Amino acid sequence: MQRFLKAAGYLSRRIYGALKEIDESFLEKVCEIRLRADRPLSLIRFDGIFYLSLSGRVTSIPANELFIVSINDIKESFQRICEYSVYSYSKDIQQGFITVGGGSRAGIYGTAVYEHDKMSNIRNISGINLRIARQIKGCADELIKLTQSDSLRSILLCGAPSTGKTTMLRDFSRQISDLKLKKVAVVDERGEIAAVSKGIPGNDVGINTDILDGYIKSDGIMQAVRTLSPDIIICDEIGSSDDVRAVSAGVNSGVKFAAAVHAGSDSELMYKKNIIKLIRSGAFDKIVFLKSGSPCIIDRVYGAEELIK
Repeated sequence: MQRFLKAAGYLSRRIYGALKEIDESFLEKVCEIRLRADRPLSLIRFDGIFYLSLSGRVTSIPANELFIVSINDIKESFQRICEYSVYSYSKDIQQGFITVGGGSRAGIYGTAVYEHDKMSNIRNISGINLRIARQIKGCADELIKLTQSDSLRSILLCGAPSTGKTTMLRDFSRQISDLKLKKVAVVDERGEIAAVSKGIPGNDVGINTDILDGYIKSDGIMQAVRTLSPDIIICDEIGSSDDVRAVSAGVNSGVKFAAAVHAGSDSELMYKKNIIKLIRSGAFDKIVFLKSGSPCIIDRVYGAEELIK
């Protein structure tokens, strides 16, 4: 609940006040808060989409007399998410999201502004999706057991959105660092894994872990390889050509990797040519798929040679 309330505290005072009145047992399982201008406030859980009535009752039926998000709620929430300094977050806004305290991510959309065929800004913000980051200690127990039982191995964690990839990487880092006593480098481009604020991590990623916060993944990987002598590098959502080159360089230097990619099935993974290139090169020993519909549940594990024939 503390994490939920911390994330919800970035929303408008009107919305935050309404959310605080909802039963804690319900809110504990909310993974997204969706704000759409002139539309009902939506609370997303793994068991469905829920709305808030004007009387404060939670319902799964989009009926009349629901709590409606106003454009002023959107404007105030956006300002609070930016800590009343929109200019300071211009780079994040261009990418469509801002990571707030605790590692929660606010996805932002509206009217795109383009300059020289590249999006430079978003104006007239009309929607916000606040994804709640959680630390679940022990959620990587099975992952450690299945992939790290005898020696340190590289893993690729695959799953659809909201399957808990980042949450599991977070606990994986903690366990490899604290229990396996390995030197870990977390390249946290979006600030979601360690949730560093003013130099201090908001999440427990381990006592032997170095955090490269805000680094572009390829830059962070190369700096970690050159200066930190890590046993393993952990990063989220790889996929670009620069990522592939950096991971390959790290592997050639003897570093192991734990990384995540959006892919809910074998067939989806096969369409990601850069990732397949890495798998074929031997960069990953184990390919782990998470189960859709439930967070941090392992569905199946492949050896790299099983998946790429």
